Amino acid sequence: MKGNLLTTRIFLILLALATLNIAIQAILNPQAIFDHVQVQLGNITARNSVRALYGGVNLAFGLFWLYTAFRHQTTGLILALLYTGGFALGRLLSVLMDGMPGEFAMQWLVTETVFALLAAGLLYWNGKAKQSNRTSLKMG
Repeated sequence: MKGNLLTTRIFLILLALATLNIAIQAILNPQAIFDHVQVQLGNITARNSVRALYGGVNLAFGLFWLYTAFRHQTTGLILALLYTGGFALGRLLSVLMDGMPGEFAMQWLVTETVFALLAAGLLYWNGKAKQSNRTSLKMG
């Protein structure tokens, strides 16, 4: 069980750090986030929206994942699966509807898919470990 907790903790911390990195970049320089996809943020409202969504929301999620790394890991993994899986699904739908995107978007599709699969795997693994632990406690 301790291996599961440590592996999950490391996963949630890495996800938190990656998300916090995006958040800080978006808050400090929202245009830099969109330079990767050749989109110009031409007005204050556009920069405000990027700071809110990519900055504020990612900041909140990143801090939440740091918290859940040490408490309520299952909740953190569920959010990780929904967050990364949602991004991966949206990108996959875009590939099907719009065609192949550039290298930047494809790298994120792979990254988000891997994180979603890892979150799902850890949820399953942790659930099995808890179930096994309960069974051994009943027998003991």
